[in-house]
Amino acid sequence: MTELNATAEGTMTATEMVLPGKVAPSGLQAVRRALPAPAAGQALVRVESTAVSFAESAMRRGRYYGQPAFPFVPGYDLVGVVEAVGPGVGRALIGRRVAALTKTGGWATAVLLAAADLIEVPGGIDPDEAETLIVNGLTAYQMLHGKA
Repeated sequence: MTELNATAEGTMTATEMVLPGKVAPSGLQAVRRALPAPAAGQALVRVESTAVSFAESAMRRGRYYGQPAFPFVPGYDLVGVVEAVGPGVGRALIGRRVAALTKTGGWATAVLLAAADLIEVPGGIDPDEAETLIVNGLTAYQMLHGKA
């Protein structure tokens, strides 16, 4: 899911996987929507990798604490490339691979995120490999250092 398109007017569009309610995985809906240009402090990230974790599985059944009301776009974390930035964000971020913890919204071809929340992924690391470290890595760290 790495497509990011521009309309004739220059507006960027993305495809999102919408969770319309308590449904089987086959009930997810692919929806195209326009993305505005990044606002102040934001970055437009083309998603290269996201995953299905326990959280999304529980959200699909309406059983995850603090999940938004249906319909919404799941996706707890992602890795992608910054395609554009808004005012107040250094242009050097464009073209960089980044990781983000999103809680929702990651199941999309592109997302707008607060640039301050992005973590650069070191060069040479596969996006899928980097993605596995976000929620899974944080969970393991918290369990070892906070609970063990």
